[in-house]
Amino acid sequence: MRCLHLLFFRWAIFIAWGIAIVWLSLSPSPPEIETSLLGWDKFQHAAAYGVFTILAGWAFGSYPWELKKRWLGAVILAVIVGGALEVAQAVFTSARTAELSDLFADLAGAWIVYFIVMGRGKGRK
Repeated sequence: MRCLHLLFFRWAIFIAWGIAIVWLSLSPSPPEIETSLLGWDKFQHAAAYGVFTILAGWAFGSYPWELKKRWLGAVILAVIVGGALEVAQAVFTSARTAELSDLFADLAGAWIVYFIVMGRGKGRK
């Protein structure tokens, strides 16, 4: 039963973070951070999608996938979500704009996590 609770917890945290990213991406006036690095838009994108990738890889740990496949799946999911939200900003909002540089920052955050995990061998079953 403990394993089932851990599985639920992993997926709940991952889904909650995904919902937060969707809200922040589509909100007409998301909260702004006024400090140097943390206030930089591209850093925020990279950090958000880096955490998204970590949580996805953690949630995917409940499946009997090899380490590389699990984390590559997490990166691919982050890329799909990041791209879809940039398109959604362009199509469904008037207060937000889609930026290719935001997508590149999303990708950077996801791939940095992937390379760190692969380099350290973390996240094993």
